[in-house]
Amino acid sequence: MNKELSHRSHELKALGWNQEDLSRYEDLWDYSQRWGLINLEREDRQFLKKAEKLLPKIQNKKASIKKSIEEKSYYLWLNFYLDEIKIFNESYVPKNQVSVWTLLIEEELKLLKELQPVMGLPDTLKAKNLFVNRKQIIEKAYKEYNAKNNNELFNFNEILVKSEKDVAKSWKSITEKDPEANKTFPIIDSKNIAALRTEINEDFKSFMRENYPSLKVDL
Repeated sequence: MNKELSHRSHELKALGWNQEDLSRYEDLWDYSQRWGLINLEREDRQFLKKAEKLLPKIQNKKASIKKSIEEKSYYLWLNFYLDEIKIFNESYVPKNQVSVWTLLIEEELKLLKELQPVMGLPDTLKAKNLFVNRKQIIEKAYKEYNAKNNNELFNFNEILVKSEKDVAKSWKSITEKDPEANKTFPIIDSKNIAALRTEINEDFKSFMRENYPSLKVDL
């Protein structure tokens, strides 16, 4: 018999055992836990084994550890791109300028930590459509925030292949659905950062709340 915290006579009762057999089971169970099954008479051991066979096995469930948002693949994917873009910026973007892509990814990461979506498959499928929002914001950056195209372009596609970092095989280019994005790398003056950040944050927050299944209040 496996060591258990208490007998399971209530389960046997639900299976139709009478009170006499239940009392015998409880006494024998208690004895076996104290002194061991081997010290019981053969008939009594068979009785307990019969009861054990009727009862469903207790599953040893390990406590499931919920991953934090920072451990989710989608978050790690975005953070990978942010790190690579920052490295690129240090070498190729003028000191008084900031890349629009830096702001786009930073604000999305902030919102993931703030809103805490599950970011399982349903959420990540919806997140793929954020390429539309990114494209619209980049266009607005050129029109309303005096963005200019950087002299050097960041290669979104090759970075996943060439990176020496441990990247997931399932990760795709962040510009996969908008190949045209690889032809530009917009930068803006530092004085316009705060305003553009606010616009990105409001736009992305609205998109996440309206589209990510885990954030919909009616679910």
